[in-house]
Amino acid sequence: MKQKDFFLYAVMSVFLGMQGCASSSDIKQNVGPSEVAHTKQTLQIAGLKHCNNEGNDSIHLNPDEPLTIIVHGCFSSAGRFQTLADVYGLYDQQAICFEYDDRKSLEETSGELVTALNQLSTQNPNQDLHVIGHSQGGLVARRALTSEREDQQTVTAKKVQLTTVSSPFNGIEISSHCGITPLRILSLGIVDLICYVVTGEKYQQIPPNADFIEQPGELVASVSQHLVVKTDERNSCRKENDKGECIEDDYVFSVNEQSNNQVDDGVNTDLVTVKAGHVEIVGNGESVPTDLINILKQQKVLVDKSDINQQEQARLLQLLYSTPQESNL
Repeated sequence: MKQKDFFLYAVMSVFLGMQGCASSSDIKQNVGPSEVAHTKQTLQIAGLKHCNNEGNDSIHLNPDEPLTIIVHGCFSSAGRFQTLADVYGLYDQQAICFEYDDRKSLEETSGELVTALNQLSTQNPNQDLHVIGHSQGGLVARRALTSEREDQQTVTAKKVQLTTVSSPFNGIEISSHCGITPLRILSLGIVDLICYVVTGEKYQQIPPNADFIEQPGELVASVSQHLVVKTDERNSCRKENDKGECIEDDYVFSVNEQSNNQVDDGVNTDLVTVKAGHVEIVGNGESVPTDLINILKQQKVLVDKSDINQQEQARLLQLLYSTPQESNL
């Protein structure tokens, strides 16, 4: 292959691959039941916000109840996961979002999450936390909860549960050339530039041979469970035309890209593989993420404490995912 053709191939590979690195669903606005009245505290912690994306950075929490923190993937925002947070509200549980710049270094971003979690724990040292990350958000969430970090930060919460969904713990195959040193040198920096333009500062952390991938680290002892939800995204569809024909697939990462032995074999790690698309698993804007909800309930990280019967729950869930929402992006 000629050098010019090779570089052109590299450009297209990076661009096409990164387009799907962590798309999120068209999640809808809150139409669930109002929250039960509790004595709540108001906090302002950088990166943490309610998922409605209304521009108010204050969070209002019941310090006596467990808290779920949702970490989005790239090309997303906290507001895109509003309905997933509303699902927790439907089951009488509280959830907020961690919002970050998805083009920054994953080490830096995960460090910001550590700081946010520790500020929460300082305010409420006995509060149980559940961190759930989708796609790239899973990489950020797990890295935040590892011990012996480069920045020497450690999450101080006494009890944490971690759930990662559709996360490429084995690296993103299409970005492999971003981590090939000889190619980067021979291209006189062109490959680095291309990778940076497409992905941002994280471009050297997402290839399969990156240290970030090959040395995922051990989780801190306070993590009582890491639930790894892998999605078999083959033959999935994100968007259909009026004739019911698929015009956009929902395949982003293979099961192999989501499978890292060091992560899978970790202490207190539970593995679940489900047949679902990358966006479908968290709700694609038209259908309820039933598979994910059932998995979370089975694993007891989503506990039904409401007095609503199953039929009414199903109706409210469908309503959540069928009510139009104005774009927050």
